[in-house]
Amino acid sequence: MAVRLTKPLKIVLTLVVVLLAFRIALPYILKNYVNKTLDELPGYTGHVEDIDIALIRGAYQINGLVLLEEKGNPKYPFLQITETDLSIEWKSLFKGKLVGEVIMTNPRLNILAGGSKTEDPTLDHWTEVVKDLMPITINRFEVHNGRLAFLDFSASPDVKLHLDNLRLTALNLANVEEVGKKLPSSVTATASSIGGGAFKGKMQVNALKRIPDFDGDFQLTGVNLTSLNAFIKANAKFDVERGKLDMYSELKSTNGQLNGYIKPFFEDIKVLNWKKDKKEGGFLSAVKEAVIGVFTEAAENQPRDQVATKIPISGDISNPKTNGWKTFINVLKHAFIDAFSKGIESKLQGSEEGK
Repeated sequence: MAVRLTKPLKIVLTLVVVLLAFRIALPYILKNYVNKTLDELPGYTGHVEDIDIALIRGAYQINGLVLLEEKGNPKYPFLQITETDLSIEWKSLFKGKLVGEVIMTNPRLNILAGGSKTEDPTLDHWTEVVKDLMPITINRFEVHNGRLAFLDFSASPDVKLHLDNLRLTALNLANVEEVGKKLPSSVTATASSIGGGAFKGKMQVNALKRIPDFDGDFQLTGVNLTSLNAFIKANAKFDVERGKLDMYSELKSTNGQLNGYIKPFFEDIKVLNWKKDKKEGGFLSAVKEAVIGVFTEAAENQPRDQVATKIPISGDISNPKTNGWKTFINVLKHAFIDAFSKGIESKLQGSEEGK
């Protein structure tokens, strides 16, 4: 005997079928939306490989995101992320606040220097893309096993610097807690650097501003200086044969005005003037031994072969016609070059006077 479906039952079954079809189609709909959003980002092209949905916990995962600068080096994408998990932050929801959290696994960010000289408001555009991908305000942000690289192929020789194994946690970005506090958000980060160094950083932030205010302390310790020789030769015109770098910095930004200092300590260092040797056209080894001889002889009479200098940092990263992130990197780059050059020159002068 055939089962006769009542009208209410037909409606329920129809709704179930429609919802199932929508659930099956939703990842493809979201994938097309994300790819369209990335492709419309001025100055960039991008795509994602796949998107997974987790409706029960109010989340979705973006897999295989790649973002390229149109005028950049195609071998080094601006951003690659294995997985990005975007979800509701349930802890805040229980407090009556609808905010989200983002967890990035294996992100790779490449900052290329010496590229296009044109200035564009890419920071604003990228912020808008993040808002489009996460329709609710982000309150918690995490990075697992990240890599941050600074690349300059316009320098001679090519410069490649990086931080690996980056772990970053940013809390209270939407100011759900500590309302009224000037810098309500906290950010902590650890990483390993080129040359076997260890990076640590912590800062307080107001992330709700277009150009965030922040106050932070950073340190990079135990770096083998020979690993930085390409950067040193390209900028400071020295050649390091041996040495270790410990670097400490305090940075503060208020309304786009950056202030602070960078203080590198150079220990057990041997160095020669690479630029001078190149101009004179002499044998590299002869000049090297002469300079190292003076430096080492003076160092033997000191309890600790160390160079330290403190260089102030200041700059304006608020100009809407410039890329604030790249301006920030350039300010730090020039401060480090200044600190390195002055520190080495001071040490060499002191060594010669002590002979």
